[in-house]
Amino acid sequence: MKRRHDRSTADGRRRWSFGSTLVLCLLAPLAALASGVAKGGSGPLRTAYTSVRVAIDGDVARTTVTQVFVNDLPSPVEVSYGFPLPDDAVVTGFADWRDGKRFEAGVAGKEEARAVYEKAMAEERTAALGEKEDSRFRMSLYAVPAGGARRVELRYSQTLQALGGERTYAFPAGEGGAATVLDLDVDVVADRAVKGVESLNHPDARVAEAGAAKRRVLLSRAGAGLGRDFVLRWRQETEPLDLAARAVRPDLAQPGYVEARFAFNEDPFARDRAPRDVVLVVDASLSMAGEPLARSKALAAAVIDALAPGDRLNVVAFNQVVSQSFETLRPATTIHKARARALVEGLRAGGRTDLYDALLAAGEALRRSEDGLLVLMTDGQPTATPGKDPFALSVDPAAFVSARVVVAHFNYPGRSADLEALFPAATVRYVPDGPAADAAIEALARLATAPTIEDLAFEMEGADVHAVHGPLPARLAVGESVRLMARANSAVVVRIYGRLNGLPVYLDRTVAVPAGPQPGGDRGLAVEWARLRLRDLETEWRRLASDDPPAAETVEAEIRGLGTDYRLATRFTSYVLADGLAPDDIKPGDPELRIHAPASALGVRGVLPWGEVVRCTWDDDEQLWLGRFLVPRGVKDGLYRVRIFVDDQRGTKTRGALWFRVDSRPPEFDLTVDAEGPVTSGDVVRVFASPVVEVFAEKNGDRVDPDPIDLKRVVVQVGDFEFLMERFGDVWTAEVPIDLPPGRHEIRLLAMDRARNTSESVATVEVE
Repeated sequence: MKRRHDRSTADGRRRWSFGSTLVLCLLAPLAALASGVAKGGSGPLRTAYTSVRVAIDGDVARTTVTQVFVNDLPSPVEVSYGFPLPDDAVVTGFADWRDGKRFEAGVAGKEEARAVYEKAMAEERTAALGEKEDSRFRMSLYAVPAGGARRVELRYSQTLQALGGERTYAFPAGEGGAATVLDLDVDVVADRAVKGVESLNHPDARVAEAGAAKRRVLLSRAGAGLGRDFVLRWRQETEPLDLAARAVRPDLAQPGYVEARFAFNEDPFARDRAPRDVVLVVDASLSMAGEPLARSKALAAAVIDALAPGDRLNVVAFNQVVSQSFETLRPATTIHKARARALVEGLRAGGRTDLYDALLAAGEALRRSEDGLLVLMTDGQPTATPGKDPFALSVDPAAFVSARVVVAHFNYPGRSADLEALFPAATVRYVPDGPAADAAIEALARLATAPTIEDLAFEMEGADVHAVHGPLPARLAVGESVRLMARANSAVVVRIYGRLNGLPVYLDRTVAVPAGPQPGGDRGLAVEWARLRLRDLETEWRRLASDDPPAAETVEAEIRGLGTDYRLATRFTSYVLADGLAPDDIKPGDPELRIHAPASALGVRGVLPWGEVVRCTWDDDEQLWLGRFLVPRGVKDGLYRVRIFVDDQRGTKTRGALWFRVDSRPPEFDLTVDAEGPVTSGDVVRVFASPVVEVFAEKNGDRVDPDPIDLKRVVVQVGDFEFLMERFGDVWTAEVPIDLPPGRHEIRLLAMDRARNTSESVATVEVE
């Protein structure tokens, strides 16, 4: 089956932002309402710890944010947890801790989530409702008691943009005060050599090489937050016209996921491009004051300087008034370029925004152009021209029929979808604040004046190729890339067609779909396929909702199914977390407090060196108080003290202190083989791995145990084969076939903990 994805199926495709709902039904009393990251009406909540873990595999970035908030106020406070999602990101999960236990939010239909919320309110139980608001994820948390702490986890996935072999990851700085301890850990894994990894806004970030195609970036701070967005940029080795493909199969019973990416990195023909018409539209309204207008001027100047004498140009500047450098397009001579630069340099921010009339003027200038370019610099905030919504602007197709549109977007990330919707083939780039903006402006200038592949088309062909998804522009400028995804059971042939400077472009690649799951998992491709499929379905649903309701219901059912199957918030599905749900297993890597205090105690808590309060809960099975806590990555190896307090009817007593060790060393194991004497080739033997641990205990029986499940992967190698070990209690075991020639052989154990510390242990076996 051949699936062709070309401009005829992509024109008019738009990206939309939909609301999603997450419900919590809780039994804590309400106090003051907070807003932002973690704020209360009587004062801010302290962020005791923020952990950001990012796994970047190719062009897919999966981010996990864990935060611990502490209420230092004298009264309980309800917290509204807010997070500014990056563009093109989708929330893939949310977890909440109660009494040291982790609760993962489930996925349900939006109506069901709403019903849970309303029922909880009717029963006078505390309830909270969270929503995805444009580019922000927000949810309320149940009341944090005075002196108490709350820990939450947010997970999201996004697609990274590739510009001429460069890739950029940005983590938003957000709001709120600085964390007592901040850890940021980014793993970059590529299919090709990685070069030039740098943190643009944070020079104290450390870059470690883990191989030619792997890098690890660490940032740890105490008493200081990010301040600016964390922006990481790196380069990969590329070809001028670069077509790459990969595939995974997470489930034996399901088709695999195939990803194909084509990148136009440079013009291999080295030909002079044809003359073009360029119109620069610069927003000089008051909301663009400061860095945005300064960056816009830099971009406009770079585009003007790059124009050849055969090109034609005009500049449209606007606030509540629209002005132009010329009455019509003029040749890009030295005199005309100087006049255009003078208009741009003389701009001062002020007044309201007449984006509507500015775009009409640009369209009129490019109406009869055979090769046009529109470069729009704005924050997308329309405040003038009452009754004229620029995002409802119906531009005459003849005005931009041959124009390529590049948008430099400032200040308001939530406006990106609106700006993209104006022009189906537009290239919209958000320009961050700080030094990272310099590289963004440079890349935009390169895109605006770049050679372009016209009549772009993609083919994915194979015996069992299912639907292909992903937006495909009508043209692709040098430095840009495009990605498509499909599901397939067998090998897929990927082909790319187009024309560059009048010459044909053709490339093809064949990618095999694995027969079963791979050690690296799905590499984020499953969620990416579902996200692109949902985007297509939601666009289709909007088209059918008023014209063909029965067909719209069919599309809605598929959206609900995908949201549920892939655990994603969609227009019709939400995350829901209610009382009565069983907690997940405690997150690996958390030490455990075991306090022998009376069951009649009103409470037991531990105070950690970095300020977090660990509230223990009574365990009937073990007849003691249990509590778990995080050790921030930035904490150095060594001994640390946790102070223990017990509350009873007579007040609070200091129980004393426990000591625990922070150790970044690899895990140690004793490896044994369950065999007496030599074994025969072909026999199956059982091997056991027992962790070597230290326990810090006091005479009264209180102690801190290291986490016995703080292990990411434990395998045993025999010859050329590798076997995954399973955990039973504190022991790991596996049945291993001894398919080896006679003689003495090594059985090697490889153990990796959650911090990626790795150790080896060796046992020997004699084969008869």
